[in-house]
Amino acid sequence: MTVWWVVFGLVVVCLVMRAVGPAVLGGRELPSPMRRVVTVLAPALLAGLVVTEIGGERWAALDAAMVAGVLVAGGARLVRVPALVAVVIGAAVTAGIRVFAA
Repeated sequence: MTVWWVVFGLVVVCLVMRAVGPAVLGGRELPSPMRRVVTVLAPALLAGLVVTEIGGERWAALDAAMVAGVLVAGGARLVRVPALVAVVIGAAVTAGIRVFAA
């Protein structure tokens, strides 16, 4: 039951934090430096999550096939391939390396 109280508490905190921004800012725009930070925050956090997920705890579970798949998907995005297609290409590369390496 304690887990559900924690989940409920996190939901309340998340809702309060999301409500504070519009309440404090009102109809004003963010300053230019703050807008640049907010723009790059989500991609930076996502990149950090991907890197830590690929590397595992203390880089002990580093999977070369997964690294290759992420690099290929990133390269596909650099040449303007749609995101879903890039993910499928990256997954196919990862699967192909795992099949041929086994």
